[in-house]
Order: sequence, then C-alpha cells, then structure tokens
Amino acid sequence: MKIASKAAAMALIACAVPAQAEEVQGWRKGDVVVTAGVAAILFDSSAEIALGGTRVEGGNIKLSNNTLLSGSVEWFATRNFSVALVAGVPPTTRVTGTGTLAPSGELGRVKYGLASLVARYHLNAAGRVSPYLGAGVCRFIVFSTRDGSVTGLKADNAWAPVVQGGIDYHLTRHIGLFVNATYIPVKTHARGLSRGLAMTGNAVLKSAILKGGLSYRF
Repeated sequence: MKIASKAAAMALIACAVPAQAEEVQGWRKGDVVVTAGVAAILFDSSAEIALGGTRVEGGNIKLSNNTLLSGSVEWFATRNFSVALVAGVPPTTRVTGTGTLAPSGELGRVKYGLASLVARYHLNAAGRVSPYLGAGVCRFIVFSTRDGSVTGLKADNAWAPVVQGGIDYHLTRHIGLFVNATYIPVKTHARGLSRGLAMTGNAVLKSAILKGGLSYRF
C-alpha cells in the first residue's frame, strides 16, 4: 500500500509540473520575440515650399495615410528591458498640394520605409498583461518616387526620433497579442521642377503609427 501511495503521489507531481510550467507567464531574460501585424500610418505633414528660389506663401502639402504589413524582432536583455527592430512592407504615399499649391493637385508619389530600433521598458513584466514604453531612432528610407505635377521629383532619406507605447498579452507561453502606438517626426528635403522652375521643399512629416498583431516567443 505504501509503495502504491508513493507511486500515485509521484504521478500527481509529474502531471502537475507541466501544468505549472504552462501557467508561467510574462517575459524572461533572453526571450526572443517575433511579431507580425497590420500598421496604419497617419500623417500630419507640412512644408516650406520655394519655386524658382522664392517662397510660395500659403503653399503646403498633404500626404495620404497608409496601411501596411509590419513585423519586428525583439530581444530581452533583462525581464524588463528589451530592444526591438521594427520594419514593414514599403508603402506609397501621395503628395498633394494644399493652400496656394492646391491648383497643382498631386505633386507626386513617394515609396518609403520606416525602419526603427527601439529600446523598451516593460511594466508588470512577469504578468500576463504587460504594458511598455519605448524610445529610439528611425531611418526614413525613400525607395522610389513618381512624378505628378512636379517632374524629376526626389526626396532625401533622413533620421528621426521615435517614441512608443504598447501592451503585450500572453495567450500561451509562446503566442501572444500586442497593440502599440508610435510617433515619428521626420524632417526631409524634396526637390523637382514645376512649370520649368526649380521647386524645393523642407518637409516635416509627423507620423502616428497604430499597430496590432500576433507575437511568437522562442
């Protein structure tokens, strides 16, 4: 009877260990996490435009918003601190003249990418729900341009700061959900020809990025 009781106790312990291991939530030092999701980029843009060397008073630009597939790779240096590399499928935005530039219509299109390196601090890192705050740097990359009313349109690559906030939710030890919001103010320079005159613009592209999707922890 004693042997049977010991065997039964050992069997219960063996069954309990995997269950307890499965219940473990939260981040751990050394975790590597990949994510995939959908991002919406919302632009609040402005520019100082010059035509033939003379500033176009009242002229401005508007960039169309974009929706794209986005992903990231994140590494946890500690349970609370991680570093993430974030990028997405390059979208194309339409650049339209506004104000006194409204008659020019669509000035052109720019295919671009935003690649960010973000350091994150995770609150409640041991829990199932873990909010985080992050900051870092972004590279605004121009892949190609398409002429509109401005011909020979070119735009420069640029560096920009990044601030971010988000929430992770663990469904299982490996699979989770996430949502985050990111703000990236990009300053870039563009140039081309309009009606045979040189057109230049110093643009500020304030982008708010809303993103959600799935995460997988290795």
